[in-house]
Amino acid sequence: MRFDGVPRSVRQQAYAILEERARRCAPEPIVRFIDCGTRMVRLICHSEAFLRHVERQMTCSLREEAPSFDATLVIWQERSVADTAFALTRVLDAPRYRQERLARLTGTAPAPEPQQIFDESLLRHWWLLDVEPGDRSLSAFDPESNTYYYAVEDLAPEEIIRRGHIFVQTLFRICNVPGSSLAHGAVVGLNGAGVLFCAFGYRGKSTLSVHALLDGFEYVSDDYLILGRKPGDGLRAWPIYSIIALAPRAYQAMYDSFRGKFLSNNARKDKYMFNIAAYHDQFRSAYPVKLAMFPNICDCQEPSIEEGYRELAIEELTFSTLNNTGNLRDALTIGKLYDFVRDLPFYRFNLSRNIARNTRCLREFLEQR
Repeated sequence: MRFDGVPRSVRQQAYAILEERARRCAPEPIVRFIDCGTRMVRLICHSEAFLRHVERQMTCSLREEAPSFDATLVIWQERSVADTAFALTRVLDAPRYRQERLARLTGTAPAPEPQQIFDESLLRHWWLLDVEPGDRSLSAFDPESNTYYYAVEDLAPEEIIRRGHIFVQTLFRICNVPGSSLAHGAVVGLNGAGVLFCAFGYRGKSTLSVHALLDGFEYVSDDYLILGRKPGDGLRAWPIYSIIALAPRAYQAMYDSFRGKFLSNNARKDKYMFNIAAYHDQFRSAYPVKLAMFPNICDCQEPSIEEGYRELAIEELTFSTLNNTGNLRDALTIGKLYDFVRDLPFYRFNLSRNIARNTRCLREFLEQR
């Protein structure tokens, strides 16, 4: 069910229901902070089990304290998202609530429907509340208090990994402010000069970035990161996650030297997930991005780097970011990402099947610039 133009008083009742359900899980929450570089997020966690997943995925960005924060994220393990949807119906659609309550009493209740609140006068293209009983998850945003809500029923490691990088869509919304955006890309570099790899998934950017990390490169991310630019300053990148995804072949190639901790294989069964907190000394924040590359896997014997491919790289950076984190109609974010990278030199990196040769080629290229 979609609800548009919901009165403020009713929206506030809906948020109060979410707050109450979170407190049912744990009356005394655990408070942490997520440092996203350009934004600081206060995390109010009503589940120790949920917090363990956050700690494993966001080791590098999780903080015990912070002098201030820009937004609040409330998380908990919901016992029944279907019951949450039923409780919300009471304030959103009273006649339907009475019908569903009677159906529950008589044992004839239909499967619960998703619940969504939209108000384009407050937020374009995005819902204010999204409860998905089929997916057993819920998300919400209160623009008045700048508070986000997120809950799931199943906290099994495989289920959390199936959902992808934790909170990625929520952090995209929090960090999508003037001069800042969460992006789907990778950044590594040498001597303070970062390379932004712009590509869809399965283009080789994770394998290349992680192998570069093992080879002593400075590192920001292999998948999701924060991009930001201030007036008079160049483009910079910040890490959020301490996890990486590796295909089994890539993992085998790095097996002897890799010190990451295995987390899980994801639901697609084609990649392994690792925590790489052991490499935090190579992580860089506010890292200068000096050039962009479009990775291209080919059957060449030797890798090579050639100039050009600006339009293709920018297209894949923007499309993959919005496809994974947002709304493909979000023209403002498309324009912002384009402005971030348009003045960078662009190259195509023709990747061979030899991971070590690819990394050596990247090192030689950066050392010669």
